[in-house]
Amino acid sequence: MITLDNIDISISNKSKTPVSTNNVEIYTKEHLATEIQRLTTTNTQLMSDKMETERTKVNLEADRMRLLDEKNFLVVKKEEF
Repeated sequence: MITLDNIDISISNKSKTPVSTNNVEIYTKEHLATEIQRLTTTNTQLMSDKMETERTKVNLEADRMRLLDEKNFLVVKKEEF
């Protein structure tokens, strides 16, 4: 049970939803654990997405450099003719 004396609110551990008063939300331990797990999963996915984005960025830069080299080679070859 969570009790906040300063705002006279009490909830039991059986509650499934947070109580909100004065812009303060009160969660049960079970709901808080679920929320932490959800946020951890979301954070893990965001980190994975960020790494994938960085990998793509590196690959794009490598492709750009390769294409510039090919362009320069073709320009030199054209000038030779």
